[in-house]
Amino acid sequence: MNGFVLYRGPSMIDGKPIVVIATGLEDGGSNSKTGPMVQVYILRADQNPMLAAQRGDDVSICGTCIHMGRIITDPKTGEKKNIERSCYVTLMHGPRVVWDAFQRGVYQDVPLTKARKLLARKRVRLGAYGDPGAVPVKIWQSALQLVDEMTGYTHRWREVPELAQFCMASCDSEVDRVLAKALGFRTYRVRPKGEPKAKGEGHCPAGAEMGKAIQCAYCLLCGGHRSGGKADITIEAHGTGSKHFERSKDLEHA
Repeated sequence: MNGFVLYRGPSMIDGKPIVVIATGLEDGGSNSKTGPMVQVYILRADQNPMLAAQRGDDVSICGTCIHMGRIITDPKTGEKKNIERSCYVTLMHGPRVVWDAFQRGVYQDVPLTKARKLLARKRVRLGAYGDPGAVPVKIWQSALQLVDEMTGYTHRWREVPELAQFCMASCDSEVDRVLAKALGFRTYRVRPKGEPKAKGEGHCPAGAEMGKAIQCAYCLLCGGHRSGGKADITIEAHGTGSKHFERSKDLEHA
C-alpha cells in the first residue's frame, strides 16, 4: 500500500465534503524540494482540484489563504475564473494525479488505529496541498502519534491554535508573524524578493536563495513545536505564481 484515505468528511472551514489522502508510504513520493516524505493531500472530495480552484470552491481546503487568487466572472459566459493565484502548488501535478487515483478507487479508507501504524516512524508532510486546519484536529492528534518527523503549515493559525504542535503558522507579513507568535506558533513567512529577514528568522534551507542546500526531509525544522526548532523560518516568494504575490504586497503598501 502506497497511500490511503485518512479522513473523509466535512471541512472544518465551510462544511463541504473533503478528503485527506496520504501518499508515498513506500516510495516517499517524487517531490524534488521536499525529498522522500509521506505527502498528505487535502482535497475537495467532490471536485477536481483544478476545477475547484477556478470556481473558488477550494476555500473548503484553503480557507482565507491570500495565495488562492481572485475569482472573477466572465461577463459573456458567466463562467468563473481564477486570476492572480500565487500558490506555489502546481495543481496539474500532485493534486490532479492524486485526485485521479482517488476517483479510480486506488486509495482505501482506513481507521485511525491503522493509519497511526502506517505512518509510524515515517517522515510526513502535512498539506502537500490544502490546509491542515480544514481537518478536525483530533484526526492529526491521533494519526501522528507515532510519526518520526514531520513538516506542516497552516494559514488557519488564528482559528486553530492547537495546530501549533504540528504546524508552522503560514504568515505573509511581519504583523502576521507577531500575532501568530502571540498565539504560541513558530512561523514560516513568505516575503517579497529582496526583502530582508526579520530578527529571529532563519532562511529556509530548501529555498532558492539558499541554493536549495537541503531537502525538507533532511531539514525538518518546520514541524511546529514538535520539531524542537526554536527559530522562525522565512522564504522569498517562489513558484509560478510568485509574481502575483509580489503585486499584492505592492498594492498593500501603495
